[in-house]
Parts: sequence; structure tokens; C-alpha cells
Amino acid sequence: MLTIVPKELLDKAVETHGHLGPFLVLGLKMGLRAESIVGKPVACEVVTLGKKPYLCVVDGLKTVMGSNIVVRKGEGLAARFRNIDGNEIFLRVKASIVKKYVESSWEKCEEDAHEVMRSRDEELFEF
Repeated sequence: MLTIVPKELLDKAVETHGHLGPFLVLGLKMGLRAESIVGKPVACEVVTLGKKPYLCVVDGLKTVMGSNIVVRKGEGLAARFRNIDGNEIFLRVKASIVKKYVESSWEKCEEDAHEVMRSRDEELFEF
């Protein structure tokens, strides 16, 4: 499945975050995918390293679902989403994807973001 990020949502995320990058788009796609599975999430717990660029995912998530997001320190990059009825979905960004974009250069940031936008969810996430 290819989660499409609407242009208006992408523009809003870039305006809020300050620039276009792959981790911002990963956050957008994670939030949209979770929404497509459980409906509108009312809470999200992100587990990741507490530093950039990992935390850029949070700005993408906030753009999709607002501010009910808790960040916990941990390895990798994953999020648990819960809807109002208590239904949950857990999404983990594949380790190879995290590694690829963490190691990429700042100059390739926008190019990498567009690559994430074109990627199928199965290429990016473990469900």
C-alpha cells in the first residue's frame, strides 16, 4: 500500500518543522497509515532516540494528529497509536530505512523526503 501525503498536509508540516526531510515524511506517513487502520488516533507513544533527526518524526505525527504524543527513549523508531475505543496499531520503521536516512547527507534531505513519499508502506514499516 502506498500512503499518499496530501500536498496541503505536507506544506503545513514543512511550515511547522522548518524544512522538508525524510523523518518528517516518515512521521506523516506513519500517522496517516495508523489513521487508515484504527481511525483517528487520540494518543500516540513514540519510541526512539531522543535526538535529531529521529525526533523530526514527531513533527510529522503532530501535523496528522495533534499534540497527544508521548516520546520515550529507546532504540530504532516506532510508534503505538490508540483510537478512542482503545484499538491500537504498532508501526516500526524498518532498521534499514532508519540507518539509510540517518547516514544520508543534509544536502540530500529533500531528495530523501521525496523518496520516502514514493515508497510503499511495506518498504518502510513493520506492522
